[in-house]
Amino acid sequence: MLRRGSSVFLLIVVALLLVACRRGGEDVGLPTPVETDAGVTFVPPDQATALAATSTVATAVPAPTGSATPLVITAAPSATVAGAATVAPPTAAPPTVAPATAIPPTVSAGPPPGGAARITFAPGATSAVVSSSLAAGGDGDTWLLRVNAGQVITVQTIANPPGQMNVQLLDGSGGFLAGNLDTVGISAAAPAAGDYQINLATASGAPAVAYTLQVLVPPGSGQVAPQRIQFAPGQSSAQLVDSLAAGGDLNSYVLTVGAGQTIQVGVFASPPAATNIYIRNAAGQQITSGTDMSGASATAATAGDYFIDVSNFNAAPAVNYTLTVTVPPISQPPPPTTEPGPVRISFGPGQTSALLSGGVAANAPAHYVIAIAAGQTLITDLNDNPPANVEITISDPAGNIVNFGRGPTSLGTVATTTGDYHIRLTTTSAAAVSYALTATAPPLPGGGATRIEFAPGATSATVGGDLPFGGDTDTWLIRGLAGQALNVTVNVAEATGWVRVYVYDPAGNIAGLGTDITGAQAPLVTTGDYRIVVVSDQAAGPLSYSMTAEIP
Repeated sequence: MLRRGSSVFLLIVVALLLVACRRGGEDVGLPTPVETDAGVTFVPPDQATALAATSTVATAVPAPTGSATPLVITAAPSATVAGAATVAPPTAAPPTVAPATAIPPTVSAGPPPGGAARITFAPGATSAVVSSSLAAGGDGDTWLLRVNAGQVITVQTIANPPGQMNVQLLDGSGGFLAGNLDTVGISAAAPAAGDYQINLATASGAPAVAYTLQVLVPPGSGQVAPQRIQFAPGQSSAQLVDSLAAGGDLNSYVLTVGAGQTIQVGVFASPPAATNIYIRNAAGQQITSGTDMSGASATAATAGDYFIDVSNFNAAPAVNYTLTVTVPPISQPPPPTTEPGPVRISFGPGQTSALLSGGVAANAPAHYVIAIAAGQTLITDLNDNPPANVEITISDPAGNIVNFGRGPTSLGTVATTTGDYHIRLTTTSAAAVSYALTATAPPLPGGGATRIEFAPGATSATVGGDLPFGGDTDTWLIRGLAGQALNVTVNVAEATGWVRVYVYDPAGNIAGLGTDITGAQAPLVTTGDYRIVVVSDQAAGPLSYSMTAEIP
């Protein structure tokens, strides 16, 4: 009995040992995958090595952002490769994070090389502005625009550097309608509905040119109906007052002339130097152009309607202006005159202007001559009594009429050559008409200027100066950026009306002018240093002033 009990006990012990051995074998031969906090399954190295024997591709499993779990490399199974070399288990490494990269601003691209880009207007808009550049050594851009028959297309450009780019307006078949350098705008009426081309090109030796182009097309389908200009009976000129809105605007006028007659257009604008003039023939083609500082003149090849467009650029402020249109008759020979020899205008020491007065009658004009240096601007202020009876013309040393108007008026004439410039005052009135004429030739901007600096964050600065004698000048220097506007106000301590203010652009041309009463405004067309010249009247005594220069 004892032996049988011992046998049963031994059988139980042997069974327990077998169960224990089986459980131990499972722990060694079948490893259990471990799940990490990040949800990425980690494969132990010995199992990864065994799997790699049948794989040629390793798959990277990145750890989620913010997890402390390192990057784990696992082997992807393959059913096609047998007996491949064993891949050593990779070393876990943290993921590489690329640094943040700044995204550059989006720049509107110009036309592609050899192609064209289309200009479209925003809903309700009558103009559009595009910008691009031409490469150095000769380059070209083509822009397309779709318009209706009879609509007027006006193209104006600001180029840097200026004067290097030719601008042409062509019809859909490539026929020429208008063209000019980038410093002068172009305008033409569309003879038919369809696409029109604006071509911009530089010569082979030209530098790189960056440009801004504005296209202005007044609304309407069919023929545009501009304002008609008609002369009073017996008159050969007419004046009207009008205005242009800021940011690019256009007014159109039409008048009937005979073949061979000359159309003379003058614009007295405030502020000055921001207005363009175009004269178009009956077919809508541009035949000449100018500005409010130079006027425009053309001879009619055939009888019919001729069009006058007055516009400003997209960066220009609002402009108020007086338009004078003169068409001298040609059917009658000019009457004999008793014009005396010219009276020379000369300034006193340190002075820049002279006041002249007298009277004119039919066939008895007044004639003055003044020596001007190339680049200087001759400013003539004419007041007549009764008003609107005296006409003024300015001729260059070669005898060409370069500016004209009818009193009361103020003209600015830029001298292109050094020499004597002639001022003639005439009237068609049978009775004598009195006049007062002030001729001013501001000095060319030179050295000795005092720079105006704005405080950090400020858009204006106030400075002061003294003008100890009549005709004395002070020169100030201020830097501006293209597209900005400069506003200058002057306060004189002793009395008002004795000081003139001139603003010169970086090229030395007058960009704006005024007095201590009106101030002076100048659109800044190019980036650079602008000069402000303050001049006292020749009859003034000692003056003290304060001046505020503002660039919003």
